[in-house]
Amino acid sequence: MINIPKPLEQTKSIRPWWIYFFRNRAATVSVIAVLITLLSALIGPTLYQRLLPIDQRQVRDGIYQDFDAINGSPSVDHWLGTDYLGRDTLTRLFMALRVSLLVAFVVESLNIGLGCGLGLLAGYFGGWVDMLISRAADMLFAFPGLLLAILVSAVFGSTARELYGGIGRLLLVATALSLVSWPLMARLVRSETLSLKSRDFVMASRGLGATQFRIIFRHILPNVMWLIIVAATVDVASVIVNEATLSLLGLGIEEPAASLGLMIFRAAGKIESHPLQVFIPAVVITTLVIAFSFLGDGLRDALDPRSR
Repeated sequence: MINIPKPLEQTKSIRPWWIYFFRNRAATVSVIAVLITLLSALIGPTLYQRLLPIDQRQVRDGIYQDFDAINGSPSVDHWLGTDYLGRDTLTRLFMALRVSLLVAFVVESLNIGLGCGLGLLAGYFGGWVDMLISRAADMLFAFPGLLLAILVSAVFGSTARELYGGIGRLLLVATALSLVSWPLMARLVRSETLSLKSRDFVMASRGLGATQFRIIFRHILPNVMWLIIVAATVDVASVIVNEATLSLLGLGIEEPAASLGLMIFRAAGKIESHPLQVFIPAVVITTLVIAFSFLGDGLRDALDPRSR
């Protein structure tokens, strides 16, 4: 009797991307850190107020001043102490996280919309469209990004504050950071689009009479979405640092609003006598940057089939 060997399995089962993602311990810890940050920004002040003693449950909005505890050390009433105006440091920290995440959300929304759109157009159509978009991106690449954001904030900061108040300064910072973020996104999307538009499935769709609009949005865009998500996640870290830098230089968010960079800026002169006022926001910035960086690396390894 002849034993016929069983046929080998031709294809391996395709596993969901999150299985690869959660194999990365650093990325898993980063997800937990980001979720804690989001929850702290959303419900932190309310929860903090509920946990305080009944006689200390004042309105903790980041503006309330306790004149009996100016530059106070951590205590039962103020868990992380107070600043030079008697404002609760932990509440200010929660409000600063809201500002940082809001700026990051606005910047990445503009970054994805502008960079992704122009990158798709440049990569798919080529020719003069590609040349025009690429030259515009090269001009911004040639100019130091943070310096351009500082220039925009310095020139238009007063006008934005006069027209729209505090929200105007915030939107100006987000717009200035978007100007230096979209060229990299456009270049990444353009490169991937150039590779995809010559693939067989795109050529077959074109041969079947599909419109260019359908090819771009039904075939190319879904295949570059993983790249957009990874690039945007990694870019959040640089946006947080740049926003803190602008606030640190006095060109970003202004009082009475809270910002991580602004907290460091206001407490820099008291670093010897009250180091916690500088140390705490600095640690939060560092943690956010590391968390979003590892999160982006984990998403890249999980979503890009070539990296598995």
